[in-house]
Amino acid sequence: MSDLERIVAKLKKKYGTAEIASERPDPRDYISTGNLALDLCLEGGIAFGYAASFEGLSGSGKSLLLQMMLADAQKKFDAVGIWVDREKAWINKRATELGIDTSKVIRVEPEDIPTIKHAEEFLMDVLPTLDKDSYKLIAIDSLSSFMKEGDKADMGKNAQNIHNLFRKLIPFLNDKTSLHIANQMTYKVGITFGNPLTTTGGEGPKYYSTYRLKLDDRKTIVNAKFGGEIVGNWLKATVIKTRLGPNMRSVVFPFYYKEGIPFLGGYARLLANRGYLEPKNKAEFKVFKQSTLKYNDETINEFKIEEFLEKHPELLFDIYPPYNEGFIPESGEEDFDDIDLEGEE
Repeated sequence: MSDLERIVAKLKKKYGTAEIASERPDPRDYISTGNLALDLCLEGGIAFGYAASFEGLSGSGKSLLLQMMLADAQKKFDAVGIWVDREKAWINKRATELGIDTSKVIRVEPEDIPTIKHAEEFLMDVLPTLDKDSYKLIAIDSLSSFMKEGDKADMGKNAQNIHNLFRKLIPFLNDKTSLHIANQMTYKVGITFGNPLTTTGGEGPKYYSTYRLKLDDRKTIVNAKFGGEIVGNWLKATVIKTRLGPNMRSVVFPFYYKEGIPFLGGYARLLANRGYLEPKNKAEFKVFKQSTLKYNDETINEFKIEEFLEKHPELLFDIYPPYNEGFIPESGEEDFDDIDLEGEE
């Protein structure tokens, strides 16, 4: 036994988690977001053991992503869901349609959790009672819904309560427990320059979250065959922060109000950005006015990418695609690179 091993053996008596770093492998149980392109941006999805924050304006798909990940965690790991439904966005019928086993979800409604402190007490009552060897996904939907208008003293108290909430929850995030938080974005009042957006849930989540994703609406999806009915939105997801892979990767995918987010939605656009497919008209493709691409002598519709991949499995990547050999991206080719880094932080 080396000197370092002897020291750690003594420390374990007082600090149970003390260990030599090389003895513990990195977690490799991942929850899928339900979208392949976004999973690849995240190097496999969201890993258990960490906190993830999903930021975006109202209607940008935050609650949907949280529910899709809960469905995947239940399917793969038989996970228990703990849902702090502060926005009252949970509907059993919709959750079941997304694949969630609602009999394995503990949910609390707004009237029992009027403040962050009440949500903290609820989670501290629930988590110690669950089997420590079972998989668990904690979802807070949303953190910003606990905020209220008030003076600076109220704002300071809210910020303190958010930090206390994270401090209490972080020790529970082991290899089988994950924390996912929806954090509403809104517009600052009177801002005429710089980034007008801010998170109403405060600054705390960005420090405690291993993952930070920003969701933006890009364009409505219209069904021209049925009188121009709006059936969804194109969403852009940007990985603002992750300690498990590169930051600032972006992907765009469709979000349908009825069906949700398709697993292969946006994958054709990711392949186009990396040089494997060529849009028939780049300018129109980039603004979602056209969906036709070319691969060698073939013509592909991005909404029929599944059929194409069956014929060309070599383009179905299990890692974030490297640039195609010989492909030289144009300026801004990494698509939608308009993140205001200074404003974000």
